[in-house]
Amino acid sequence: MDPEWEWFCGINSSYTNESLDWYDNVRNNTCLVNGVGSISHGIFLILFSLILLVVGCCTKYRQVNTKHLLVYPGHSIRWLISALLLVIILASIGEGVMTDETYQVLNQPTQPHLYVHSVLSFIAVLVSLIYYHHMELWQIPIMSTLLFLYWLSSLGHEIFRVLSLEYQNQDDVNIVLFDLTVIKIVIYFFLMIIELNVIRTEKKTSITGGEVSLPKIYVKVYGRRLVCAAILKLVGEMIAFINPLAIGALTSYVTTLKYPNEGPPEVNPGHHVTMEEFFKNGFVLVVVMFLASVVNVFCLQTHFYIAIIEGLNVRAAIQAMVYEKSLRLSTVATTGGTMDMGQITNHMSVDPTAIFFMFQMVNNLWAVPIQLAVNLALLYSQMGYSALIGASLFILMSPVQLNIASFIGRQQKKLLKCSDERLKKTNELLQGIKLLKLYAWEGLYCKAIEIIRAKELSFLLKINIGFISTVCLTLSMPVLVTIVGYGTYTALTGDPLTPAVTFSSLALFNALLVPLMNLPMSLLYFINGYVSTKRVQKFLAAPEVEKHGSELSREQNGARRDQAESVGFRKPDSETFTDSSSESSEEIDTVETSKLMKKNGGNDVTKGVSILRYGSTCTGREVQNESTTRLKHGVAIKISNGCFLWDPESSHAVLSDINVEIPEGKLTILTGQVGSGKSSFISAILGEMTTITGMVQVRDRNQIAFAAQKPWLLNTSLQENILFSQPVESRKYKRVIDACALRPDIDILPAGDQTEIGEKGINLSGGQKQRISVARTMYSDRDVIILDDPLSALDVHVGRHLFEEGIMKLLVSHRQTVILVTHQLQYLNRADLIIEMKDGRIAAQGTLDDIIAADPDMYSEYNKAIELASESEAELEQSGYESESVKEERERLRQQVKTAILTKDVDKSRASGTLMEKEEMERGSVSYSVYIYYAINAGWLTFILSVILAAVNSGFLIGTNFWLSAWSEAGLRNQTDYDEIFAQYFGVYVGLNAGYLIFRVLTAAAIVWGVLTAAKRLQRGMLHNIIKVPLRFFDTTPIGRVLNRFSNDTEQIDTKLLQTINLLLASSLKVLSAVLVNTIVMPIFIAFFIPIAIGYFFLQRYFLATSRELQRLDSVSKSPVFAYFSESLGGLTTIRAFRCGDRFYKTVISRINSNLSAFMYLQVVQRWLGVRLDFIGALMVILAGMTTLVGALTIGLDPSLVGLAVTYTLQISGYLNFYVRTMADLEMQMNAVERVKYYTHVDNESYEGLEPPQNWPNCGTVKLENVSVRYGQDTDPVLRDITVEFQAGEKVGICGRTGAGKSSLTLALLRVIDICKGRVVIDGIDIKSVPLTSLRSQISIIPQDPVLFTGTIRYNLDPTGKDNTDESLWRALEIAQLKDAVSSLDEGLDSMISEGGENFSVGQRQLFCLARAFLRKSRILIMDEATASIDLETDKLLQSVVTTAFAERTVLTIAHRIGTILNSDKILVLDEGKVVEYGAPNELIEKEDGIFASFVRDKHM
Repeated sequence: MDPEWEWFCGINSSYTNESLDWYDNVRNNTCLVNGVGSISHGIFLILFSLILLVVGCCTKYRQVNTKHLLVYPGHSIRWLISALLLVIILASIGEGVMTDETYQVLNQPTQPHLYVHSVLSFIAVLVSLIYYHHMELWQIPIMSTLLFLYWLSSLGHEIFRVLSLEYQNQDDVNIVLFDLTVIKIVIYFFLMIIELNVIRTEKKTSITGGEVSLPKIYVKVYGRRLVCAAILKLVGEMIAFINPLAIGALTSYVTTLKYPNEGPPEVNPGHHVTMEEFFKNGFVLVVVMFLASVVNVFCLQTHFYIAIIEGLNVRAAIQAMVYEKSLRLSTVATTGGTMDMGQITNHMSVDPTAIFFMFQMVNNLWAVPIQLAVNLALLYSQMGYSALIGASLFILMSPVQLNIASFIGRQQKKLLKCSDERLKKTNELLQGIKLLKLYAWEGLYCKAIEIIRAKELSFLLKINIGFISTVCLTLSMPVLVTIVGYGTYTALTGDPLTPAVTFSSLALFNALLVPLMNLPMSLLYFINGYVSTKRVQKFLAAPEVEKHGSELSREQNGARRDQAESVGFRKPDSETFTDSSSESSEEIDTVETSKLMKKNGGNDVTKGVSILRYGSTCTGREVQNESTTRLKHGVAIKISNGCFLWDPESSHAVLSDINVEIPEGKLTILTGQVGSGKSSFISAILGEMTTITGMVQVRDRNQIAFAAQKPWLLNTSLQENILFSQPVESRKYKRVIDACALRPDIDILPAGDQTEIGEKGINLSGGQKQRISVARTMYSDRDVIILDDPLSALDVHVGRHLFEEGIMKLLVSHRQTVILVTHQLQYLNRADLIIEMKDGRIAAQGTLDDIIAADPDMYSEYNKAIELASESEAELEQSGYESESVKEERERLRQQVKTAILTKDVDKSRASGTLMEKEEMERGSVSYSVYIYYAINAGWLTFILSVILAAVNSGFLIGTNFWLSAWSEAGLRNQTDYDEIFAQYFGVYVGLNAGYLIFRVLTAAAIVWGVLTAAKRLQRGMLHNIIKVPLRFFDTTPIGRVLNRFSNDTEQIDTKLLQTINLLLASSLKVLSAVLVNTIVMPIFIAFFIPIAIGYFFLQRYFLATSRELQRLDSVSKSPVFAYFSESLGGLTTIRAFRCGDRFYKTVISRINSNLSAFMYLQVVQRWLGVRLDFIGALMVILAGMTTLVGALTIGLDPSLVGLAVTYTLQISGYLNFYVRTMADLEMQMNAVERVKYYTHVDNESYEGLEPPQNWPNCGTVKLENVSVRYGQDTDPVLRDITVEFQAGEKVGICGRTGAGKSSLTLALLRVIDICKGRVVIDGIDIKSVPLTSLRSQISIIPQDPVLFTGTIRYNLDPTGKDNTDESLWRALEIAQLKDAVSSLDEGLDSMISEGGENFSVGQRQLFCLARAFLRKSRILIMDEATASIDLETDKLLQSVVTTAFAERTVLTIAHRIGTILNSDKILVLDEGKVVEYGAPNELIEKEDGIFASFVRDKHM
């Protein structure tokens, strides 16, 4: 080699005179090998730069600017491998510099070729990453060819370097250069493969299926990604062990500096640095610790990200499946007690969340044992048999931990069961709040919920005791291991305890804490997730409805009536569908169903009919085209030999021997007494019942519209409720509105038909709801219209208008088949087919003449109905062709609209039509008042005690570590008397550890007690306040929103806050301890810590500002999901009848996605924070490590203090991360407290007052003195200066015209609305002075909308259970005409009523309310349209019963018909909120110009 290259090559083997061939000569020339590499890297560096410059500046690509980067295959892996390559190249630079130093020690010139090629390589790789980024940005895949050539060139160069080292006998794993070169060869090879993949640009697709077993589905769908995450976790956790070993080596390095070996130092000739020499250098060790921390960060954070994303995916899938399944749940499943609203709500909220956390933590279950095994192996290498003796403690305590985990799992099951029951009761309370408040029973239901809550808290306490026990065992294990290990080390090895051994092993002992804490927590999450999985799986296997129309397979958006084929279904074991061949042409794969629903036990999606079931009681159906099953011409629906029941396991058929043909395009009327089976008949047609025998056939392509007896409305605009997502056709829409007499009601609403009509239509009356429900069926233009007793909620006038203009003109005249259930017998002569039901059988069917011939009693009832209708016609003329009940109904609506819009911006309300209040969501950081509020509920004493105990606990830990430092330093100084050192230090060390453990247990116990106390008080306070808020609050607040407070927010307060507060307190004190220790050891540390702390502070602020709003968005976006879910459950029959399940499914998917977006961003933001905080922590490690090394070199810092400082430095970064994250978690979880606090302080009614005498009211005299009543403080009075007196025992009928205020008068008696002037006196006592509960408990009301609760019949009749015997209960049922119906039940009075009373008809529910009112023995009874849903025969019986059973009571009756109140003792006539007439019926009739007299005259006319 020429001498001019000595500046680059120095003196190397190329100057030897050996005779070598050119190949060996090249391999022997290290400088030439390195020089060629330098030239190669330099050339590609120039090429990369030139291409970036030319393309970026001189072409159109410079204008490319996009927010979304389209990445190439292997994008993430490329960046990870490139980052690793940069780290290896940095190590190569370090190796080259250190090798050069070995030559300089021998006074040889420097040899830059040893590191220059690595420097050029480092720069070239950095520029290649910039090059690759722009390749993706510009989308020019051809640019990857140059990258491929670069990796190929680099690979060839490194392979030749290995050959060179092999020739020089340097191919030894102890040679750092050889190791680094081999690693680079592997990396370059993988980068070449990635580049080839980009060039090939081949896309892969995968097909996934589904199985019934959810755990198998988890593995199949999400397993691959979780395995990738598991590999990253394994790599990260293994790399984490580098730092404890590096601490030991670093301490040894400082020890050799302070205590050098005696004798002359060894001098080795120039050589390549060996692995041992390289990693003995303290500065290299500090850099290694930094790099290990960085790699650990990226591996673990990527693992968390993948696990969280997969957890989110499964959470969304579970929620979608639960909703999808609920749309197909059989009626018996939801009304028979096996499923209820609370349980299904938990399947939508609690269970998916538990499964999400299981996915997040599942990799810990295998990773923790591996961590423990590796940790113990390393401890053994450091301490020998002493470590094994300590490890035996883990084995001994494992059974105890497993037993505790099993105990927690059992308690968790019980807790979830209690939670279901509590939510079910809470939902019932909220759904029936109006009746409960009117009856003063809200306190009873509140107590029932509190009893369940007490059980729930007791299970929660047991779980938390298990948690404390786990924490104690977890924390005590490393302590006991250190005591045993350090205590036996000297005795077993004969060596003193030195800083190198002490702090290396101490770091390993500290590393045991995290996996030991993670194991029980992960086990708990896994158990919760597994329990939830089984619960969801059981739910998915629940019975489903028979008919395929319920399934999410096809939409109905048009009507075709030219098909002669039929669709039928039979009993489950031989069920058959017949369908036309044209049906199969419909697209069925447009519905967005979850991946988990593609298959189910062989029930594949067949052509034409989608079969999606989970363990339905119904078996698979076949599609056939048999002419024998076709319906004859003119028949729309046929039932042959039908026998049906609700519960497949019941032996009692609800419907028997049903044989009927429903004529096509005609009116069929279904009539019969209450409980005769009319609604069940409709349900059988709709496929809601279980078929025992027989067959139901529906003409093919016939589409069904259904209006339920209990109207079901969506929380949306009035127009959208009618359109039901169909396009607007103005002329048809106007005809439907007019036919249903909705125009006057629409004119009242602030935004017309765009007004939001509230959850379940709660801001409308029963009649208005029913007319909207019927309008929906009319607008739908379906072939078959089924109306289940819609006229019962309407007075005769509106009913006649609806029948004539709607049913006859709009439907029947257009050849639509109408099936009408009604008690209005005056319409029988208009029917083409009349079916009379009795005791679950068809008593008679045919024309009116056929029915009269079969049942002569029907003739007299028919004549009475005609007479009653004629009477009503006369009343109609007198009142200006608008009935008083309708006028009153509309006046109520006006008042409600006024009340709603006065609380808001009127113009905005009118413009948008939104009456529902937007969910409250505060902005900015959570107010300190919320923290104070929580601390007050937890108890100030408990709060302060927890902090003090935690501080003392930290003090013991600091003392323990300093004592250990002194012990190990004593081992260095005194190399002879080991026993004396042991005796001096060991006892104190054990005592300090014992104090640490005791105070840690006490701290955990105090925190658990405080959190449970707060959880109990917060939920109780919210519950007690919610039951006292005015009824108008529930008119503007969806039930789903309130229920979310009692489910999701309560669950957060119950469970999440405990772990967060525990971690926050521990991590904050650990941070303070670490700063204190490091400052004591090396005061200059504080100078480096302050800027890092400032960086942490700003990161925290930046993170919290984002995360808190994302948490609130997550919380607020949950409510629409649950509200829509609640709405859907209330209208399952309607949804299935319309066969629009897929539309509802898509809507809920959209809402789930909105919620998921907020939650996903929240999780990603946490990963964003984690990466940055851990990286800053890694920087702090390198800075603190360098500081202590400088201290050791300059001021002679003790090795033990260096070890202690670096150990704490590693801890401080971790605990600062914990502190920031838990602080953020606390603020996010305090959002739940904030929301609960809001509902705890909503203004409520005034319940205070002076208790009246015990037997008040003993007479029942009611006196109103100049009473004026209004709905709100800013609204006009609806009653003005009312002065009237009702004597004890009088039967008073109340009637009136437009704006009369009849219902307002009754609500004023119960103080539901504000008495702004005058007073109401009952038996001499002003009701304003009486406590609200006492007042309402002494007055009975039978409301228009009947409400029954889950429980026994006995409980529903008398929830107090104090004053009534079985005899009195049966007497009440007899009076209410229910004795026979209840007697026929197996359990009698103890028979269960399902949620909402769905296992009884609406008429029967009304009768139960009448029986309930009789049992209350109140002196005053209010009947508000109490017989609206009852047939005429039963109504007549009840009128006679009321006059006898309530003979001694004051009865105020509001009724549709004048005839109902004609026999009253007094008649009160109201007009425009004032009394215009009051007196005995005979007196008022004698007034020629009187309003009441005109009604009576018209009746006789």
